[in-house]
Amino acid sequence: MKSVQRPRLIKAIMDKPLTATEVSKVIHCHVRHARAILHELYKNGNVFIQEWHPAEYRDIPTAAYRYGIGVDAVKPKPMTSTQRVQKMREKEDVEKKAFRLARERQLHRKIKRDPLTAAFFGSASK
Repeated sequence: MKSVQRPRLIKAIMDKPLTATEVSKVIHCHVRHARAILHELYKNGNVFIQEWHPAEYRDIPTAAYRYGIGVDAVKPKPMTSTQRVQKMREKEDVEKKAFRLARERQLHRKIKRDPLTAAFFGSASK
């Protein structure tokens, strides 16, 4: 049985490169189905990755496919954990930064034993 979405998908990615999410909106199908069709076309050599788009979720790049014969774009290197933390801290407002710093200060604080409790029950080390 032939897929109705496949010709619509090919027509959509002939004009400009699209990600699987964008393709699913154009051809009115589920994202999984669009990814499956794109993967099959990619495996057969009918489409290529023209560029990589930065995604909203965890900054994982998303492939933008184009119909035809071409060379795949180089996938960008993933962010290191240090870069992710720096990016998060740049977005942080003053109130959240103060709360984070207070929480970090509390981690290094040594809790002192109450002297009255120590007098009643003795020292903690035995």
